[in-house]
Amino acid sequence: KASYRVLIMPFDAQAIFANLAEKEQIKGHHSPEGRAIRTLSRALTGWSSGSLTHHDVVVLCDQAVEDWLKARLKRSPWSIQPVPALVPAAVDNHWITQTDADRLLDLHNSRERDHGPGGTSTQEVETALEFCIDLIDKHW
Repeated sequence: KASYRVLIMPFDAQAIFANLAEKEQIKGHHSPEGRAIRTLSRALTGWSSGSLTHHDVVVLCDQAVEDWLKARLKRSPWSIQPVPALVPAAVDNHWITQTDADRLLDLHNSRERDHGPGGTSTQEVETALEFCIDLIDKHW
């Protein structure tokens, strides 16, 4: 049997933020992707400074993705459609994979249930931040 070693990279908020700041200078922040990345950057900054809770970060990640999908789908920013209603169209347009869709739905569901102690773990929050940043960054 082959053995596999999984390398888990430590979460480096400063490096991620520096990378995003550099990209924002190059690509701007007026596109739907730029606006989403700006929200995710704020979530990252708040998370790393300790001024945002686990739940706050999950909400910001979900909201950034929701706003991005609405803009890409040419829906009103005031539309009440949440991520679960937007994800199928994003999959149909090949903006995200079904695996991405499943992760986004898990994140959205985490937002809905994450209240109080025992909610989302630190690792889950960091993974959600990295996933959302990477997902949006692919389209920027």
